[in-house]
Amino acid sequence: MKKVGIRFKRTGKLSFYITDEDNIKVSDNVVADTEKGEELGTVVKVLEVTDKEDLTKIKRIATQEDFKTQKEMDKKAKEALEFCREQAKELNLDMKVLTAEYTLDGTKLTIYFVSEDRVDFRELVKIIASKYRARIELRQIGPRDEVKEYPTLGMCGKEVCCRTFIQDFEPVTIKMAKEQGLQINMSKLSGACGKLMCCLRYEEELYKENLKKLPKVGEIVKVKGEKEKAKVTAVDILNLNVKVKFGFDSEDEERYETYPVDKIKFTPKQNKNEDKSNEEIVEEDVDITEYEDIIE
Repeated sequence: MKKVGIRFKRTGKLSFYITDEDNIKVSDNVVADTEKGEELGTVVKVLEVTDKEDLTKIKRIATQEDFKTQKEMDKKAKEALEFCREQAKELNLDMKVLTAEYTLDGTKLTIYFVSEDRVDFRELVKIIASKYRARIELRQIGPRDEVKEYPTLGMCGKEVCCRTFIQDFEPVTIKMAKEQGLQINMSKLSGACGKLMCCLRYEEELYKENLKKLPKVGEIVKVKGEKEKAKVTAVDILNLNVKVKFGFDSEDEERYETYPVDKIKFTPKQNKNEDKSNEEIVEEDVDITEYEDIIE
């Protein structure tokens, strides 16, 4: 008996099942029952069953007939998508219909759409159900999920992360950009979906740890080997370097130097990197509400 992790969409969540197929391996295609119905998925993990887990058993290893059926369902889904768009337009519904998908057994049709407001689509569901004779689900998704539906390039020049590997959207706040020393410019910090870029989270923990080891800009410090005090003018968070200015409080000529942080003597302040939860910087005439934007 094997425990297998199956993904039914490219970046979908893992679902775990059990199987009697001892030769099953990663990348095998299988058919399994889901909450939607019968679906075709790909094995991405194979584990040994160690505990008595209440898991559903996969139905079978996918066959050529299953792939043929899936192609037919995809074709039907495209037809249903066009029909749904036409009907939504006739009903004057304020919604953008994105994609549609059938389960492998054809018992359920799911249609995804985006809208800025709640939409009363009950009449639309009745029309679609009368034509296609299947369980119909219209699911409203957000702008981040919308971007996942199309090949889209991010600011880095690569395909957006949410379409390639991100399974769950974790919170991203403007505070993360501030901690990383980035200029607060929403046009540069926003992704293709218009929300804060998910990649702001990737190095967040490293930045937070390094910030604890650094003095604040504007802080007065002592430098090992130097008699006079200096004022911190900039910090290199990743390389743990500190740029200081000598002669800031005298008539002597000002002098700028850069040192590794271990040569800087300063008193770390308790919780010095903890910002007020609602305190943000406003620049370049950007509305304050944009800085409270959080990806849920």
